[in-house]
Amino acid sequence: MGLGIYVKVNGNFRAVAEIYSISEALGGEAMQWVATGLIIVGIFTALLAAFGCLGAILRNRCFLYLYCLFLTLIILFEFAAVISTLVFRNTLYRSYDSGLMEVFQHGYGQNNTEVIKIIENLERQFKCCGVDGPVDYTRYGYKIPQSCYPSKTVSVFPYSDGCAPAVAIWIWNQLPIIAGVLGSILFIEIFGVISSLVLGVAISHSSQADYYQKFIN
Repeated sequence: MGLGIYVKVNGNFRAVAEIYSISEALGGEAMQWVATGLIIVGIFTALLAAFGCLGAILRNRCFLYLYCLFLTLIILFEFAAVISTLVFRNTLYRSYDSGLMEVFQHGYGQNNTEVIKIIENLERQFKCCGVDGPVDYTRYGYKIPQSCYPSKTVSVFPYSDGCAPAVAIWIWNQLPIIAGVLGSILFIEIFGVISSLVLGVAISHSSQADYYQKFIN
């Protein structure tokens, strides 16, 4: 929740999301899967938590072991997602770069004011100009907007960095924060796996002790 709030209120994240959303829309795809995915994850998390709580309250080893199994799968999936992101980071960058260029050409080529506003917002947030630099404007004969200038005037030189590399560098600088949050979540998940196993074994031994006590009596 904390990371979600941080993403919501951070202007840089919003600027990146807007560009990505337009890029996907131009490709014939929508971002509705994001909302659907969040709903599915929310329902699955609630059911998983219910298994753990009910298993502990009712002393049901089946619920506890199912909780442990699914939580272990989630941990493995998280590790796989992190490794895949690191391995394919160059591919992800090229995808964003090409998508941003597609949005750039669509906005200025068709004089789409809404798209142009979003591009200029990205330039203001990241202090960048164009996709790979100001040359993107001069190459296609477009006027460099005021959002490319530090003081919002044309009396100084525009930003020399393109928005594609600027976004990549900014996201890389955010990795320690994201890693810290994910590390904390991972610690809690591992604690949940261990505690569910320990509790399940304890319940098993307790049940056996009760059975032998009744048999002796």
